[in-house]
Amino acid sequence: MRFEPCPESCVRIDLRAAGILKAVGHDPTLTCAPEALEIGEAAGDAFDVPVSARFRVEQIEPPSDIAASDRDKMRDNLRGPEVLDVARFPTIELRARYTGTLERGSLSGDLVVRGAPRPIRMDVRIAREGERYAVTGAWEGKLTDLGIKPFKALLGALKLVDWIRIRLDARLSPR
Repeated sequence: MRFEPCPESCVRIDLRAAGILKAVGHDPTLTCAPEALEIGEAAGDAFDVPVSARFRVEQIEPPSDIAASDRDKMRDNLRGPEVLDVARFPTIELRARYTGTLERGSLSGDLVVRGAPRPIRMDVRIAREGERYAVTGAWEGKLTDLGIKPFKALLGALKLVDWIRIRLDARLSPR
């Protein structure tokens, strides 16, 4: 069986604010749709297939419920040399394997951030939605685990905690 991603598939990236000005900031959730998503072909009821995805850093979007100027600042910081360095590393890639069934399993492999592979593993749940499948999962870790220095402004009065949660929310159609 082969699967094709639907346009509404995305990844949500949860971050936490800290510092004395935390009330001015917020706990942002960034979103990004995959530029490419490939899932290997599986036979039978048990799956052990390669999964690869590519995300363009310039497509990562800040929360829509904040002021446009704050969104622009967040984008600039995110794409800048101190965080994801879009000029040198324009993409983030997932190179993994899914093992399990059409109900649940595990996605394990490397998330390539800033050109360096970082190990990740997430439990995945799959639910049938008519002709499609909803695939959800989450990984929690530290920004520094991904080679990213947590953002800090105003001498640390506003900063991000060294924590990140990546949530998978994909819709797949059988080919």
